[in-house]
Amino acid sequence: MSPPVRAVVFDLDGTLIDSVPDIAAALNRCLVARGRAVLDEESVTRLVGGGARELVARALGPGTPPAEIDAALADFLAGYSAEPVTLTRLYPGAIELLEALRQAGVPLAICTNKPQDLTMLILGRLSLAHYFTVVWGGEPGKPLKPDAACLRSVCEAFGGAPAETVMVGDSLTDVDAARAAGCPVIVVAHGYERRPPDSLGADAVCAGLAETAGEISRRLVRDRSRLRWPS
Repeated sequence: MSPPVRAVVFDLDGTLIDSVPDIAAALNRCLVARGRAVLDEESVTRLVGGGARELVARALGPGTPPAEIDAALADFLAGYSAEPVTLTRLYPGAIELLEALRQAGVPLAICTNKPQDLTMLILGRLSLAHYFTVVWGGEPGKPLKPDAACLRSVCEAFGGAPAETVMVGDSLTDVDAARAAGCPVIVVAHGYERRPPDSLGADAVCAGLAETAGEISRRLVRDRSRLRWPS
C-alpha cells in the first residue's frame, strides 16, 4: 500500500491560475519594441514552461545572441511585474480546494519555474499567499523543474518524505519533477500542456480542481473525518 499523502505541492501557471493573457501581453510589448511580430495567446501557451528566460528565448527564436535575450528578458519582467494580474484568473475550484486543505491542516506549497519575486507578487495580488508554507520559484543559482532538487527541497522544508507529498500540476515538466523526486503526481487537464494528459505518466488525471479535491482526499490520510471538500 502506498504511504498516505500528508502534504500537497501545486504548480502555479496552468494549474491554479490561467496567466497566459498577462504573460502574452507583456511578451508582445517586448517583441514589438524590438520590431518583432506579436504572438497570439495559443502560440505563447506553447512557449510557457521552462522559466522566464526560456520563454523569452523561445519567442525571439533560435540563434538570438545571449545579450539580446538578457535585455529582452529584463524588459519582459519589468512589464509583466507592472501588470501581473490584469487578465489572470483563478481556475474554477481553486479557492475551494486550497481552503479545504488549509482548514484540514495540510501543509501546502507552490513549486513553479516562474521567477520567485513575480510568484510572490502574483500570490499576494490574488490573495493566495497565506495558503502556502513554502513557495519555490526561479532565482539565479536555484534549479528549475524537472530537477528533483526542487521538490526535494520543498519536502525538506515540510519535514516530510517525498512519497507522502503529492505534486499537482498540468505538464510533463511537473510529472518528470515528481517522478525524479519520488512524489506521487496528479495532472489537471485544463492547463497548458499540449500533449494528451493521459500520455504524461501521472498517477491520476483530473478534469479540473474540483475533481482534484476528490483525488487528493482519497490519497491524503487514512482518517479523513475532518476534511470538508468542495462539492
